[in-house]
This record gives sequence, C-alpha cells and structure tokens, in this order.
Amino acid sequence: MRDLAVHPLALTIDRAGAHVLATMHADALRTRSRGPYRQDDLPPEALAMIDRLSLRLSLDPQRVDVTIEGGGPWPRLLLELPAKQVSVRFVVPEDAPPGYQPDANNVGLSSDVSIALEFLAGSLRALNGRLRGEPPVTLTLTYPDDPHYERNIAGVPAEFHELIPPVVADLAVDRRRFSRKQRAAHDDALRAAAYTDQVIEPMAGGGLSTRLGSARLRISP
Repeated sequence: MRDLAVHPLALTIDRAGAHVLATMHADALRTRSRGPYRQDDLPPEALAMIDRLSLRLSLDPQRVDVTIEGGGPWPRLLLELPAKQVSVRFVVPEDAPPGYQPDANNVGLSSDVSIALEFLAGSLRALNGRLRGEPPVTLTLTYPDDPHYERNIAGVPAEFHELIPPVVADLAVDRRRFSRKQRAAHDDALRAAAYTDQVIEPMAGGGLSTRLGSARLRISP
C-alpha cells in the first residue's frame, strides 16, 4: 500500500494472498467517462492510472499484470503482483462501496492501517522463528463508526476536525486454524512486540484487542 500510495477501502488477506480495493488517484480522475467501453475506446481514467503505476513500479523488477475491466458503467483497473500474491482493484469514487473515504491529502488513517499491519506481521515473524512455521491467518478490514469520535474531537479546533476520522480501521484477525500452543505463543509475541504505551487487552469471549491510532486489531481466540 505504501509503495502504491493507496488507501485501502477494503482489504482481505488469506492463503490466496492480499486483495485490496482502492480508488484511483486524483491525477487519473481529471477526465471522467462512463462505459460500456471497447478495445478501441478504453477509459482514460484507467489509462492515466496505468501510467502513474508504471512510474511508481519502474524500479521494481517484479512481474506486473494489469487488466482494464470495462464491463460496467464505471471503469475498473486490476493490478496484480503475482510474486507477492497481491492484487489491487482500483475504482472511481462513484463505484466505491458506501462509507468513509478520507481526503487524498489526509494519509493518517492509511498510515495507521500500515502500522497495524506491520505490527501484526512482526508478531507472526517472531512466531515463525519460535515454532519453525507460521500458522495461517485470515484478515479482513472494515470501517465501523468510532464510538469515541466525539471524545476525540473534543477540544480540537473545528478546522481540524476533518483530519480526525469518524471511523475505526477495524482489522479482524482469524486464528481458528492455530493450535492452542500456537495461539499462546502468538499472544506472547504480540505483547513482546507492543510499543511502550500500547495497550493490549483481552476481549470478551477470548482473543486480544489493541489500538494503534485510528486502527484497531481484533485477534480471535
């Protein structure tokens, strides 16, 4: 996400890899069009986005597959990085699912998601080192309303309220395929990787929860 400068509107990670949904960059949206499209009449938004992605990936020698999806009224662009098992589907804002989308210049929420993912990845690498094998996890990202939003903006000047997201980036981590030994070792790895002021607390029914800025990790029992 950092390499491509995208904010994930949705994200799932499973055995098949990482699948991201993001909006096209503002530079690509200066021209707007509607389909259906043809091979000799491709959407300019998607073509502009391909040019932008080519520049960002020009120093990376890995294979990149790009597909313009023009079957609907709005253009879509599918970017696949087979070596990394990553796919990113870019859509125009009108084609995005309903929900909060931060301003393009407000990267705080995206950064918090990245930090939370790096924290989780570090704990899994530590687990791999201890157990000589990383057990499989699945992860899903959603954006529910932040129940503490009013508290978060209290005392903040009104002109800065738009910088504080009214949602939480909720990262649900499923560890159902872990053994009891693996879960216990992962709990230890999470606590060991925590920042000095980071709180990791048990959830009702089992599992752990921790918050990093506007991102929250909910780790199943």
